[in-house]
Amino acid sequence: MYHKRLQEQIDAYFPKEKIGLNEFEDFLMAINKSCYENSQEQAIKSTLIPDHKGGHNNVELKDLLIHIASTYINADTNQIESQVNKSLERIGKFVKADRAYVFDYNFKDNTCSNTFEWCNEGVSKEIENLQKVPLEFVSHWVECHKTNKPFYIPDINLWIDEGADSLKSILESQSIQSLITVPMVNKGELHGFVGFDSVKEKHEYTNEDVKLLFLFAQMLIHVFEKKKREQIILNQEEKYRNIIANMNLGLIEVDNEDTILHVNQSFCNITGYDSEELIGKKAFEILYSGERAELIKEKMHLRKKGSSDIYEIDGVNKQGEPKWYLVSGAPNYNDKNELIGSIGIQLDITNQKQMEIDLAAAKTKAEEAAKAKDIFLANMSHEIRTPLNAIIGIIRELGRENLTIQQLGYVQQGNTAAKHLLTIINNILDISKIEANEFLLEHKEFSLSSVISNIKSILYSRASDKNIKLNVFISPDLAPAHIGDAGRIRQVLLNLVDNAIKFTNEGKVTVFVEVIESNIEEQNLEISIIDTGIGMSEEFLQKVFKKFSQEDNAINRKYEGTGLGLVITRELIHLMGGTCNIESTRNQGTKISINLKLKIGTTNGFLEKREVEIKNSLQGKSVLIVEDNDMNRFIAVQSLKYFGCDVIEAHNGLEAISKVSILPFDLILMDIQMPVMDGIECTRKIREELKLHTPIIALTANAFKKDVETYLSLGMNNYVAKPFEEKVLHDIIQETLLNNVASAQAGTSTKLSSSEYYNLEYIKSISRNDPTFVPKLLEIFIEQTPGQVSEMVNLFASGNYQDIGKITHKLIPIADNLNINLIRDDLRSFETLLKNEEKDVPEITRLVTKISDILMKVVELLEIKLKSGNL
Repeated sequence: MYHKRLQEQIDAYFPKEKIGLNEFEDFLMAINKSCYENSQEQAIKSTLIPDHKGGHNNVELKDLLIHIASTYINADTNQIESQVNKSLERIGKFVKADRAYVFDYNFKDNTCSNTFEWCNEGVSKEIENLQKVPLEFVSHWVECHKTNKPFYIPDINLWIDEGADSLKSILESQSIQSLITVPMVNKGELHGFVGFDSVKEKHEYTNEDVKLLFLFAQMLIHVFEKKKREQIILNQEEKYRNIIANMNLGLIEVDNEDTILHVNQSFCNITGYDSEELIGKKAFEILYSGERAELIKEKMHLRKKGSSDIYEIDGVNKQGEPKWYLVSGAPNYNDKNELIGSIGIQLDITNQKQMEIDLAAAKTKAEEAAKAKDIFLANMSHEIRTPLNAIIGIIRELGRENLTIQQLGYVQQGNTAAKHLLTIINNILDISKIEANEFLLEHKEFSLSSVISNIKSILYSRASDKNIKLNVFISPDLAPAHIGDAGRIRQVLLNLVDNAIKFTNEGKVTVFVEVIESNIEEQNLEISIIDTGIGMSEEFLQKVFKKFSQEDNAINRKYEGTGLGLVITRELIHLMGGTCNIESTRNQGTKISINLKLKIGTTNGFLEKREVEIKNSLQGKSVLIVEDNDMNRFIAVQSLKYFGCDVIEAHNGLEAISKVSILPFDLILMDIQMPVMDGIECTRKIREELKLHTPIIALTANAFKKDVETYLSLGMNNYVAKPFEEKVLHDIIQETLLNNVASAQAGTSTKLSSSEYYNLEYIKSISRNDPTFVPKLLEIFIEQTPGQVSEMVNLFASGNYQDIGKITHKLIPIADNLNINLIRDDLRSFETLLKNEEKDVPEITRLVTKISDILMKVVELLEIKLKSGNL
């Protein structure tokens, strides 16, 4: 309604045919176009209006506009305020106004504010009173300005009176008789307006006046925008200067010849020079050592190519102190995009560099200490295990004699003491292996219930001797077979149950095995060992897993031990992906809970393994024992003869070479550390010079991963750690001989029965009597396996061991499900071997060949089986 009333009044006092309001938008567009395409002076000339009757002299108008335009074109934006005030005066006098002003709109706050003002002599200033004026008070001309139109009142007395707070009342309070305001618009956005008041007498504006005011408003908005842009740039420059200053970053500019043009104060602080000492000098001559000149030239060459980079460089400061700088360099261009040099931001990193040097030195010392520790442990292992091997062996041989009850007691006590000493040594070495990340777990099928039953049988007599009950409760939901490291699980549980018996003087020790969750693939188990023993204090529970910890010295003396058992136990549990929790109350007892997730296996992997009598079980096998220690050689010979082997002895590697050159052997037991020629050199000659493939088992007191890897990489087939259990020696010999036979059979394509290649019992057990399950699974295997084998061979040819490892990982569960026993262990060993940084190419070659041959043979046999329909 207000807008309609306003339009009626403008039409009444300012007719269209006189002022040409409909032409304003076209006129503004012409000015804008001219201002962007030409100078403002050209814009004025191109839009000048012809003389009108009763109007101003066009020459006078042209001179005024050109003068104002030239002022703004050449004006320093820092002097804009004074220039605007002068322009307001000149324009105001030209159009015979008494007051000229500029207002800024703030549409966020819905206010407008007077920013510039000129007043004629005798006219009061209003700028202080017109700050943050609510737009509702001037809503009439806001509506006009939003449509790029002026707001004009030729006679305030004729304006509608709408009360004390109306526009008429506000204007009358300022003695205004006539008024015109022209919007300032830039790219369609309304920023403010220029206004002219007539105070002394009414004034009627001509067409030329209005166009002049529009042009002036357009000039102002352009110069204001220019100042705004420059201020943004200045603010950004100031921001980055402050950032660089506050970050102690030195700024340096050099020309294309590396002559310093400019440095900031931070650069001076970093280098110790004053700017006068640097400007005009060559940077590489004064800041860096001579040998860095080539690096500087290289960087200058990069800048000429337009490249930026970050690099470190050493130099000296003014005091001659060595310094290290991190420099971020970039090419520097002028406004014509011509390369004029480079600019660099420099950070003093001397302290960080010194820290790197110190850390490197500390790392070297730590590596040397670790190496010394490894050497010490290896020597300790060898020096202690070698005689201990003889002690345990002699006790074992002595136990086979016809002894009196008293003599048998002595032997048993000696055996217990030797085994205790061996446990301590093994614990220390286990800790070292775990710390060195050299501890490897097996993944084989085993019976957890059998492991626990075995532990009970071992410790039952010890519990009975103390009048303690040893109870075991196993959930009926426990799977008959799992996949994991049975030996390490046995070690963990044996240690925990043994500890529970050791620290329980009366009452009982109970072992619970519960199934928390179960599915077709795995079971989540909780194994709890609960005793009624002496318990632990809350304070000791906080450090129970620290090495060499015991509750107190009195307990240490009474119960013996190193305090390593629980540490190793927890680490082993963590390595198996489980958790261990202890609850204990002093003088009431302890509960230790172990949570483990174990994959469900099949009984095929261990039910067929029957305990056999090892005596004479290797009848007729010819074995060469290479050992320099008489006692250890004697013990090994006794065990080998007990197995039924034909044994020939050699005292060192050189003797072994002479014997294997003329005699065939089924197996070689090779000591490592020997005089004249050690076991490593001897093995190398057997494999590389004599080209013999006789299985070699290392007899070593060094059981560290890196040592074992060295032995296997040289062509040894297996190893036995001294001191060894006689059954362990037997099993490793038997396993090595069987693997050698299987390898030879695979290499020569000797026919084996299909049952020796695969077994379908497991997949039948999970088929749930679905007649389509097994055939479908075999079809998938027959279809996919040749492609996987082909891909493995191609990847091996290209040396892509990483992707071979991915294929191997996929083949492991396939071999498990089909019980392809000839390569099940090989696949796991192969996967581990491929992860080593140093690749054992001969062994990888052997395994790729063996695995490929066996898999393709299984595919062939299963195709025949599938076609026969007799599954």
